[in-house]
Amino acid sequence: MNRKVKARIEAEIQRELSDIIATEAKDPVLRRTLPDIIGVELSPNGQRAVVYVFAGDESAKDEVLSALARDRGFLRTELAKRIRLKRVPSLSFRWEDPLEEWPL
Repeated sequence: MNRKVKARIEAEIQRELSDIIATEAKDPVLRRTLPDIIGVELSPNGQRAVVYVFAGDESAKDEVLSALARDRGFLRTELAKRIRLKRVPSLSFRWEDPLEEWPL
């Protein structure tokens, strides 16, 4: 897959997942914490996407990741409705703290 195409698809997935979680997710954990999608890493063949999320503090990590894992099917279905791809990638979620990269 071309690097530019891959980057465009990753950005589109990130934007759409952020919108789906903010507007359509019914899970109370996701409604309360509103996790941010920090980035998306698409596999070279485009069949898997690792979605990096952050929701404020480390104490919410397990709760948010399990809520996203529970709602993985819903998120993928909604993503398929919004973006035009031959195959919508399967989603896996990982915690990423963007503040850890910045020294104080």
